[in-house]
Amino acid sequence: MSRIHRYDGAEVVVEFDLARCIHTGDCSRDLPEVFNTKRSGRWVQPDGAPAAQIAHVCADCPTGALRCIDKASGQAMDSPPKYNTIQIIADGPLYVHAKMRVNGKPEPGYRAAFCRCGTSRLMPYCDNSHRECNFRDDGKVTVPLPSPAGSQGPLSINATPGGPLMIEGPFTLLDAAGQVVCESSKAALCRCAASKMKPYCDGSHTAIGFNQSQDINGTKQA
Repeated sequence: MSRIHRYDGAEVVVEFDLARCIHTGDCSRDLPEVFNTKRSGRWVQPDGAPAAQIAHVCADCPTGALRCIDKASGQAMDSPPKYNTIQIIADGPLYVHAKMRVNGKPEPGYRAAFCRCGTSRLMPYCDNSHRECNFRDDGKVTVPLPSPAGSQGPLSINATPGGPLMIEGPFTLLDAAGQVVCESSKAALCRCAASKMKPYCDGSHTAIGFNQSQDINGTKQA
């Protein structure tokens, strides 16, 4: 379940979704004047830097845990990427940067992290459980599976009950080093951790009895 915290400043509001945060530390490294987890009191100080800088750091949050809202207009200060990307993170999740719908619902921002270890309590999103279960995968792709990417458009991402993450729509797949692997418009990506063809699904979820069929609110599906 999302836990949204709001931090009001003179020009912007920073929204922080605690459930989505996996503590990458990007925000505190890039703009410690605003984001400082060691600060007593509010760890986010929206008046600590120009609004444009804050918006940039929030838009770069790889999990979508941070959003910057312009107080005057009430609109989010981010924009969709020119090209959709899915990046494999070594020993971690999939980072998606795209306009997307997840399990049929519009994603509020343009970034999200999706579980690959099979143990997240926030399925299909990552909640850092890969660290608890000692998930290991180097984020390299030995057998790319490209398909015609077509024109640019939004992604449809659906977690099949007990099965893979189904992707439809044009995207570029990046490995853990940020190198382009291939371009595709459809893929089934492993979220049970057992595939021998990571990041792709190879049907191993059936063999291991994978049952993490949860919706975007972290509740069990029928």
